[in-house]
Amino acid sequence: MPDNSLIVAALTGATAVAASSLASWLTSRGNAHAARIHVDATAEAQRREGIRQTRRAAYLGLIEQAQAVADGLRGVDGLSATECEAALAAHGDRHQRLRRAVTLIDLEGPPPVQVAASDLLIMSGTLSTALAATAQNANPENRREFRETLRAYIRLIRPFVDAAATALDET
Repeated sequence: MPDNSLIVAALTGATAVAASSLASWLTSRGNAHAARIHVDATAEAQRREGIRQTRRAAYLGLIEQAQAVADGLRGVDGLSATECEAALAAHGDRHQRLRRAVTLIDLEGPPPVQVAASDLLIMSGTLSTALAATAQNANPENRREFRETLRAYIRLIRPFVDAAATALDET
């Protein structure tokens, strides 16, 4: 009878090599999968941060323009009709900058922020109309209408800021 110990030793060695190879292969696949998950997670985090920074810049730009509109019109109530004409021209420039900022918000979103930005733009247009009426005829009724419209415009800034903050928190 031949010596079986040599055959057992060969089979044991082959099994050990096969098991080691299989374990190594499974480990490398697991490591590759883990690395892929890590890369995907990092890329997603960078994408989200990029979106957040872009939105933040757009939101800040709109807030600055909205505040410039309000600041530029605060002292208009006491002006003469001629001075109101000059204020109307200056407001037209600020309104166009606000419009550009709102257009950027339309690109960045999300919808609640877009709606709040559009409300500001619409009210800025209404301010133009009220200011034009005051420039044309600076009577007490037109001045009162302008003051009320300006107050309504200023009240719309806070809802935009709140919507922007919420959108940034969700990003």
